[in-house]
Amino acid sequence: MIKKITAAVFAVLLLPVFVSAETRDIYIGDIIALEITSESVSADELKKKFQDFELIELKEQNGVYSVSLRTFITGEHIINLGNKEIIINVKSTLEDISRDDIFEGGARVAKPGAPFYRRVIFYVPAAVFIFSCGFVSVKKIIKKTKKTQTPLQLFLNNSSRLSPENKNYLADLTYNFKNYLEALYKFKIIGKTTGEIVNELKKIQELNGALPDIFEWLTECDRMKFTGVYAQNEEKEDHCKKLIGLVEKIDKEKEGAP
Repeated sequence: MIKKITAAVFAVLLLPVFVSAETRDIYIGDIIALEITSESVSADELKKKFQDFELIELKEQNGVYSVSLRTFITGEHIINLGNKEIIINVKSTLEDISRDDIFEGGARVAKPGAPFYRRVIFYVPAAVFIFSCGFVSVKKIIKKTKKTQTPLQLFLNNSSRLSPENKNYLADLTYNFKNYLEALYKFKIIGKTTGEIVNELKKIQELNGALPDIFEWLTECDRMKFTGVYAQNEEKEDHCKKLIGLVEKIDKEKEGAP
């Protein structure tokens, strides 16, 4: 589901800009849809303003820009746009874990006296401590495992978990591909359009041979994502197989480079 947000909007400039969105909680990976009305802001300026996000779609009709984007970075993101300051607060699902169950039943045992509360005073902090230590340990293990994986392994692992049944399948697949290229060549292309990505990749001599295939794959992916043409699951899976072959080819050329 596309989530529309507006966290907080404040006047900071004199350019006429109107931002419309529904206020909702935003989580990592959620697609955020904004409608921006302005005669003084161009599409190129919008791309620059939202360069820290993955820009999924940008359309203009009668002076109204429809922008779809997302990010995998938590925290507060501030975008100054004309006379508006858009604040997007991206949350982790871990922030919404409720711990009410730890204290459930406290009122029902108030009458027996102090012994029960002594146990609660001891066990609750102990449980929280154990949970915190376990959570930190798991995070360290996951982080260490990711560090030991090559960009190719990370790409294959992340892509294998995707399902063509998911409507964001192609967008997630594209994101994994961009992550792979960024990790391999240490530069930023997440949030850029297909044309902008290809222009960046032209600077990397090792990719000259693969550049036509990269452009073809991204263009076909854009067609299936944005033209309204319904793609069958089989077609999506074939597109994924093409990408895996392309990534393996790029990886081999990278290993063989001097």
